[in-house]
Formats: sequence, structure tokens, C-alpha cells
Amino acid sequence: MIKIAQVVNIENNLAYIKVARASACGDNCASCGSACTDKGHILKVADNGYAPGQLLTLTTKDKNLLAYSSVAYGIPLLVMLAATLLSYRYINIGNKDIVSAVSGLLSLVLSFYILRQLDRFIFKDSDIIESIVPYRGES
Repeated sequence: MIKIAQVVNIENNLAYIKVARASACGDNCASCGSACTDKGHILKVADNGYAPGQLLTLTTKDKNLLAYSSVAYGIPLLVMLAATLLSYRYINIGNKDIVSAVSGLLSLVLSFYILRQLDRFIFKDSDIIESIVPYRGES
């Protein structure tokens, strides 16, 4: 995947580049009624002579990006299904349907913390970025 990024700041031999996140409305947020306020994602990369405001072409490793996306959506789904099925089968207090539904929803909170730890210690931006080159005006 190829994205256009912009250098925001340079500090301590690190360049902070802003990459626009993909959204449901595409690049035309003015035509969308959702009023999203997401301004993009900031990445820290090694400074290779970049200047603030410079546009860059960022190429990502599609294989790693798809793997990370499947983890981000797959772990919460699996944890929720497991919690719902296990609580329905083994918990015998109150209404089994309501108890299993509530445990499934609470398990989403648990999966949030699991993903947070994975993101902090395992997933790195450098695993996703393949190359960063100055923007040449091509689309």
C-alpha cells in the first residue's frame, strides 16, 4: 500500500511524519456526515535529511499490515466468543442468556488490554514500513 505522508517535526535525528488514516468517507471528509475529527497518525522514523513540511511516499509491507489487521480484529472476536460460550456452558446463575451476553461484552474489555500489550511490546511501525522516499508528484 502506498500512502502520502508529511514531515511534521524533526527532533534528535527522528522525523515525525503524519500519515492520513483511511476512513469510510475516503479523502473527502467534507461530503461525509460523520464529522470525524481524526487528523492522522504520527510515525517516528529515522531522519534522512527530511525537512518539516516535506511530502513523502510511504510504502507498507502488505503482508504484515494484513496480519496485524487480522490480529486486531481476530483477538477480540475469539475472546468474546470463547467467553460467551464458556459462560453459557459452565455458569448456572440467573438467566444463562443474559449472563453469557454480559460476559461476552466484558471480555471485549479484556481483549482491549491484550491488544494494548501486544501493541506496546510486539508490533512496531518499522515492521510495517517498507520504504520512505520523497514524494515525486505521482499518484
